[in-house]
Amino acid sequence: MKKVFFIFLTFALTLPFVIAQTLSDAIRMTENEQFESANKVFENLVIAEPTNGNYFYYYGENYFKNDLFDKAKEKYQKGIEVNPNNAINYVGLGKIQQAQGNRTDADANFFKAKTISQSKSAPVLMELADVYINSDIKKITDAITLLNQASVLEPKNPEIYTLIGDAYLEQNDGNMAIANYEKALNIDKKFTKAILREGKLYSRAKNYNLALDYYNKAIAIDSTFAPAFRERAELRFRAGQADRAAADYQKYLKLNDNISARIRYASFKFVSKDYKTAVEEMNAIQQKDTSDVNIYRLLGYSLYETGDYANGVINMNKFFIKANAVGKKLLASDYEYLGKNQMKLGKDSLGTISLLKAIQMDSTKTDLYSDIASGCLKQKNYPCAIMYYDKKIATSKDKIGGANDYLGLGRAYYFSKEKEYVKADSAFAQLIRLQPNLPHGYLWRARCNTPFDVDSKKGLANPYYERYIEKVGTEIEKNKKDLVEAYEYLGYYNMVKKDYTKAKECWSKLKEIDPANAKAKKALADPLLK
Repeated sequence: MKKVFFIFLTFALTLPFVIAQTLSDAIRMTENEQFESANKVFENLVIAEPTNGNYFYYYGENYFKNDLFDKAKEKYQKGIEVNPNNAINYVGLGKIQQAQGNRTDADANFFKAKTISQSKSAPVLMELADVYINSDIKKITDAITLLNQASVLEPKNPEIYTLIGDAYLEQNDGNMAIANYEKALNIDKKFTKAILREGKLYSRAKNYNLALDYYNKAIAIDSTFAPAFRERAELRFRAGQADRAAADYQKYLKLNDNISARIRYASFKFVSKDYKTAVEEMNAIQQKDTSDVNIYRLLGYSLYETGDYANGVINMNKFFIKANAVGKKLLASDYEYLGKNQMKLGKDSLGTISLLKAIQMDSTKTDLYSDIASGCLKQKNYPCAIMYYDKKIATSKDKIGGANDYLGLGRAYYFSKEKEYVKADSAFAQLIRLQPNLPHGYLWRARCNTPFDVDSKKGLANPYYERYIEKVGTEIEKNKKDLVEAYEYLGYYNMVKKDYTKAKECWSKLKEIDPANAKAKKALADPLLK
């Protein structure tokens, strides 16, 4: 009897573990962003059934959704090896190839998947549609066609209608997206993925209150659904509720306290501009695991923002090495942060190459022309600075550029070998138009006009020096050097003009801010000013 009881007890204790070893539970873990936990289940599944191609596909998906493309590719290929007639792994392999820029082989594998399945497998149609919806190369009309075919095969599958909703959302058709999310929920009222999608739709439309309602609804249905806590955290952050956002992220981590989740949390801290915490999180993760390439990317970004440029470059270089080794897709922002770190270290030539690569990858990143121009200006390569400031101004959305760009452009013209004071003056005039309360525009216009009036008889610089002093106001100490320049000019100009009262006032003010100034002492000793 004792032996029977022991056997029963052992079975009872191990039953939950046995039940957990199902494909649906493993997929659920992936959707819940519990990637490390899912890996363990998938490993047990493929050991139990080593020729089951579906297991290898969803095992690969677990890595793919965690941005580990090399490991994902390994599983997809293994799935094809053990079962070449299972079409779904060709979708996975094609997805990797497309992400790596190999569109020819990708399309060939997508075609192979449809051919082998004869378009009669709903999972294959759904996975292929998901690629067309969520990859960089979108084919939304084709995706909807595939999903409509899948809905005929599995009319009661809420996942299909959720994907159709996603497709319409990519077309910015919110009404059709919601209609299909609701179709999914009519099939399964507790299908939290569709509820989450509706919340994200309203968040995207900046209807934050309604988005919050959907996130709350998803959490009420399933308090273990980690993505809902993450989305709610990010929504609350955008709403300025930093404390509540942090609390939600702590709940997310409690559900998913693994390396992937901690990287997501650090990413959230980076987006929240809490760069110090992001660095601390990444350093803590590295003490346990250094295999995830995203660690180095996020460190490279965050270290730049904290001013640790040397370690920023080190980590960005490590990221590029590891990313290339595993075939991870590179982003324009990767080259952007590498270049910015390099620029701050005075490696302007390397920085320029990196930043130009970022612009090449993402033509909207025209602000980086300012960084390149600034580096050229620092190197006293004025033609280079002029070229890139011009590019930045020409590509600005409002076609007028920014105040700092005109300041840099004007200085580049001013200091250039040709001493192009007229062009410099025009740039500083634009600076004043954009920032009329900024003193420097008036100071530089004064300097540009001085060469055309060497004896100060015309007083071309006079109005600009006067406006400069006016705009400086009480901030005298930090502008002392330039104020000396302005008062020396104004004192001399008014002497030439024979306005001795005004001249005395200027020289006296100069002596007040610079008691040792020899010019002021000499001028005030002049009998004309007594």
